[in-house]
Amino acid sequence: MKRADVVLGLIVLAACAVWLGARALLRQNGAYVVIRQNGELFGSYELNEDREIDIGSGNHLSIRDGCARMTAADCPDRICMDQGKISVRGAVITCLPNRVTVQITGAGAADDKGLDAIVY
Repeated sequence: MKRADVVLGLIVLAACAVWLGARALLRQNGAYVVIRQNGELFGSYELNEDREIDIGSGNHLSIRDGCARMTAADCPDRICMDQGKISVRGAVITCLPNRVTVQITGAGAADDKGLDAIVY
């Protein structure tokens, strides 16, 4: 291995460390959970208040410890449940069969413009 290879490897490692550090520092926790069903606003809830929410007849969302998680779904694949907990601004849980989106925002539903598009 040549000296130039070692220097290049160190530069790449340093760049990755800077990128990961900046990403962690700039990460913003959300304040609200905005739920949309069929493209229309279902509700907006504070992320810091623990609660259980039934979305229509098919989905159940749990807000606990500053995180939102889809805990039940009657869709066949249940991918929305596998997406896990979300708490960072811009994070989204989507249940396409039931046409439900759950998005973390920094503002309430009145200030939220929602997602750009969802294709069914």
